[in-house]
Amino acid sequence: MAKKKTGNTKSRRIASISSVAVFIFICAGFVLETFLADIQVNYALVAPVMVIALVFVIIILRGTSDRGNLAFNMPFFLLLFFTSLVLFFNWHTDHYLIIGLVFFAISCIYSHFNRTMAFFVVQNVLTGILIIRGVPVGGYNIPLVTVLLNWVICIFAGVLMLVLTRAATIHLNKALLNQQSFEDLLDTTENFVAMINEHNEVVYASRTLSQLGSTNEPLMVQGRPILDLFPEKSLKIYAAKMLKEKDNYAEDWEFTLNGQKRYFKAASYGMRGGSGGALISLYDMTQLAERDEIAVMKDSMKIGLFFMDSSYVIQDHYSRYLEEMLVDTKLNGKYFTDVIADSVSENELNTIKDYFNMVVERSYDQEMLEEINPLNELHYVNRNTGDKKVFQFAFATVERGRGEVFILVTVYDITARVELQQRLADEEARRQEEMQSLFELIQVEPGVFSDFMQDMEYEFDTITSILKNDALTTHEALVKTYQSVHAIKSNAVILGLNIFGNKAHNLESNIKRLREMESDVPFAEMLDLALEIEKLTVEKEGFKDIIDKLQVYSRSGGAAGSERQNVKVLVESLTKTALKAAEDMEKQIKFIANDIDVQAIDVGPRRVIKEILMQLIRNSAVHGIERPDMRTSKGKNETGIIRLSIKMDESGKKINIKLSDDGQGLDYKKIAEKALSSSLIKKGDEDNREALNKAIFAPGFSTAKTESVHGGRGIGLNLVRDRIKEVNGNIKLRSEDDKGVLFLITIPV
Repeated sequence: MAKKKTGNTKSRRIASISSVAVFIFICAGFVLETFLADIQVNYALVAPVMVIALVFVIIILRGTSDRGNLAFNMPFFLLLFFTSLVLFFNWHTDHYLIIGLVFFAISCIYSHFNRTMAFFVVQNVLTGILIIRGVPVGGYNIPLVTVLLNWVICIFAGVLMLVLTRAATIHLNKALLNQQSFEDLLDTTENFVAMINEHNEVVYASRTLSQLGSTNEPLMVQGRPILDLFPEKSLKIYAAKMLKEKDNYAEDWEFTLNGQKRYFKAASYGMRGGSGGALISLYDMTQLAERDEIAVMKDSMKIGLFFMDSSYVIQDHYSRYLEEMLVDTKLNGKYFTDVIADSVSENELNTIKDYFNMVVERSYDQEMLEEINPLNELHYVNRNTGDKKVFQFAFATVERGRGEVFILVTVYDITARVELQQRLADEEARRQEEMQSLFELIQVEPGVFSDFMQDMEYEFDTITSILKNDALTTHEALVKTYQSVHAIKSNAVILGLNIFGNKAHNLESNIKRLREMESDVPFAEMLDLALEIEKLTVEKEGFKDIIDKLQVYSRSGGAAGSERQNVKVLVESLTKTALKAAEDMEKQIKFIANDIDVQAIDVGPRRVIKEILMQLIRNSAVHGIERPDMRTSKGKNETGIIRLSIKMDESGKKINIKLSDDGQGLDYKKIAEKALSSSLIKKGDEDNREALNKAIFAPGFSTAKTESVHGGRGIGLNLVRDRIKEVNGNIKLRSEDDKGVLFLITIPV
């Protein structure tokens, strides 16, 4: 490129110097000829004109950057200046045609054929006009024939110069083009290319090879021995061997340069004509070699690797193991979001897409993007095979040509790790649960716990018989099972067996869900329910083992002792019921049971009595007794009272039970609204307290807005009604606003 510029500058300089010289010659010739011919000329006017013309010549030379434009502009201006002297200042020169030919020669020196041709046409048209007008372009008293003959000779000479200029221009442009193309190649190629002479000195060198010799300018290495450009000893040895066989050399080089392993494919070819020179080419294979190594690693590593564009499309090249991980083939061209669509919800998929956009746009730094990665743990499900695995994805951006950004995705199969962590977590939870259960059991009085176990055995046996009873409809079986599970849960929560109580509460929730299904309950759902009950049964059996290990279970001997023990256990269980509910509801409650007939407990259905009283006490604690601040605002004592009386009647055939509280009483307005909406009462019965009292014992009836382990599901009073009905008893209630509720229960012996 530099040589081309140098050649252009040289030819332009010659033409420009010639133009100035001809201008000066014209001015001198004008002065000399007009003076010798004694022609009257106003030199005071001519001198400024010549100076102005010289200024224009300089302006044209300096102001025209394109040499091709000068091929027309400069000779044309000189021709106009010369013609002006002839026309306006009576210069009777005999050399007009010759000087015009000189102007044409200057145009040829500028080496632009098209503009030289244009000047040739303009010049001869102007000459023809002057001849027609009688201007003495050949001098005075010169015959016209002679002038025309001289003009023809000049035209012929011009055509000859034009032909020569054309040929020279073609060859020159071709040579310059070839030189320019070769130099452009050396400037732009990434290969290490050099032309050397017979002395192994650099004639031409690519920029990359110059940089190997610690310079960015190829001109700086011209004339230097080629060996000087190779920095390392091992590289110089390779180069020396190449120069020794430079006419026909081809080898692969492997060496270390600046601490980096490099690979070159080297070749040398002798120049034509036996000059001893050679063309050297070194192709850098480092990236290809590294790419091959990476490809081997990529296909041998047990991880998934692939590129994804900003539209989530998986690109062509990905690791072989990826197909095995995803249990899918021909992944290229598929949308990654489609591949994982069955493993996430629609909202999660939208979140993942938003995250990919942040990765592409680099909205946050890499550390932040790793922290918010929504695919740090993906539970993958293959849509075709149903295979389930757990993957961890990592994302990084890679920018390719034209600024296009791709996401490099790394996939790790962490299924085994997650399963191990889950097993460890389950084992730790089981151990913690055992320790908690042990701690809870230690604090239960042995007699109370024995009573609890007997009742629980009964309820589980009841559930078993219910599930085996083909005469019951699914709905009826679920209602009865629900009642038994509710009784088990209530007993467990009262005794402080929270872990077992929570499991029973979850089972109760599942039964409630099935019971509320509008369509038939699927067999698979009932089977799952049976399995859940079986798990709870196994949990119950574990209590026996723990108690046996603790060896804390004991009984007092004797009939009278047993009777008193039964009363003690019942009262303690009911007291725990009241205190547990009060604690959880943040209330203050005192349970008073001073009037208990030992005989009634001994001859009556002890389990039923205990169960219905526990439900009613919980109901009073949750719904009846107010919070301390509300009680004081009503003028009541902060502590609510629940009283219990169990007596045999005079005939000895009935047990009369009275349970009362001093709470807020029943909210008949809420009860009426709920009962009416549930079609438990007729329109117009909103004030019928007998109908409303009956409605509150219906299955699922509750005015509570939220559910908890203590109530809100509408099963407690329904359980009371059914248990009393089982022993042919009856129940009545009285309620008075802000004075409380009284339950009157009669059970035959």
